[in-house]
Amino acid sequence: MQTFSGNNKRIIKNTLFLYVRMLIILAVNLFTVRIIFRVLGVEDYGIYNVVAGFVVSFTFLANTTSTAIQRFLSYTLGLQKYDDYHKYFVNSFFLFVILAIIALLLLGSIGIWFLHNKMTIPLARIDAAVWIYYSAMLSLLFSFISIPYNAVILSNERMDLFAYLSVIDAFVKLLIAYLLFVIYYDHLKVYAVLLSISEIVKFLLYKYFANRICIYSKLSSVWNISYIKSLLSFTSWNLIGSISGLCRNQGLNVLINIYFGPIYNAAVGISFQMYHAINNFASNFIMAANPQIIKLYASGERNEWERLVIRSSKMAFSLLSFISFPFILLLPYVLKLWLGYSSEIIIEFSRLIVLNMLVECVSMPLLTLAQATGRLKYYQIIVGGSLILNLPISWILLKYLHMDAYVVYVVLICLNLVALFLRLIILRKTAGLNFRCFIKQVVIKWFYVIVSIGICYYFFKEQTLLMQLGIIILYMSLLMPSLVLFVVFDKSERNGLYSYIKHKIKR
Repeated sequence: MQTFSGNNKRIIKNTLFLYVRMLIILAVNLFTVRIIFRVLGVEDYGIYNVVAGFVVSFTFLANTTSTAIQRFLSYTLGLQKYDDYHKYFVNSFFLFVILAIIALLLLGSIGIWFLHNKMTIPLARIDAAVWIYYSAMLSLLFSFISIPYNAVILSNERMDLFAYLSVIDAFVKLLIAYLLFVIYYDHLKVYAVLLSISEIVKFLLYKYFANRICIYSKLSSVWNISYIKSLLSFTSWNLIGSISGLCRNQGLNVLINIYFGPIYNAAVGISFQMYHAINNFASNFIMAANPQIIKLYASGERNEWERLVIRSSKMAFSLLSFISFPFILLLPYVLKLWLGYSSEIIIEFSRLIVLNMLVECVSMPLLTLAQATGRLKYYQIIVGGSLILNLPISWILLKYLHMDAYVVYVVLICLNLVALFLRLIILRKTAGLNFRCFIKQVVIKWFYVIVSIGICYYFFKEQTLLMQLGIIILYMSLLMPSLVLFVVFDKSERNGLYSYIKHKIKR
């Protein structure tokens, strides 16, 4: 096994860039959210979260095609077909413009009706909610047309540049939080408008740097319907997956708004801020590995892509497990330190969302592999269809059984467990993935780690803060590294890691 080949070294290098990015962004974003939460207050923060989130939900039209363009750009680079690369980029940009127009038309008609007639918004804040709505529409437009340029950066594996741009975006949002203190106007309205301006700035930066690093990312009049058809054909089945993601995120948020109001939406918003902060520990590694999985599959190197898929899954849940237990155990203290505010709603939402994240992370590389095959019909119908059930099941439990809001995330966790095995069964047929090997190498080892976290939490959740801190130090310095090294990693991976460390020490 070429444990640390050139491809693996590139993944490690790109992952390091992404982790530096993550640490900076994490610190800046947590401080920014603290300021925004205090300036807006619980109710206004909840209103922004549900209204802007509703508009953002229409990105499902773009998410399907963004995955397609990322896949086709990486695939053509793997085959060194640069003319096709340029044509896919140009035609995808035109397609995103069309999709943006469709989204804005839907939001300007059906969406605005839903805002006024179905959402639970205090009457005194309806005017501010409308400002949020139209500002978010402007942001949506520029986020759509940024996607092809972002795909160029990622397909060329320029994670350093992606990291720099993300850090700039985080500091722009911190500047926006500061401006709320010096602009004496309705803070909710000002916040919405300034975020729209930041989205325009981000688009201009992505466009400039994508053009600098890749000569094939310049717009031209190369309009070719066959490339549009390829993107749409790939996209058509991805639509089911995007709708399932929509149901999971914004669909559940709107459902909670209808039955519980904006205070609960604020709890959802805070929970997902923490979700994104923790999830970056795994998603950064997966983001660095994704182009390689697609390129290896395109070049027919079966053993290599299978090893990379398995290794990526193991790394994803190992990284998340490392941070999840301390977070779950110390959550009440973290909230008080971060926001100066804590509630049982936020605590329960956050713990369930983190548990769901530990289930989802194993499937991240499997989705990339499915995209690489291009055979998405049955994958999306079966997997996406099962996840879409989350919204109707949650609606029934809330409306007819009058259950607590937490139940929507319990349903989500159960469905994600089912979806994991459905993915494996389908990819065994469409990609030739070794089902038994993945279960043995990933799922069983993931189960051991989850059980370890559960046991630690059960025995130490009622201890004093000092005792909990001591247990966390022991967990992060001894228990978790031992689990990863001797349970998660196999012999060849351990030997490869030892050789890599020795090589670095000698240098």
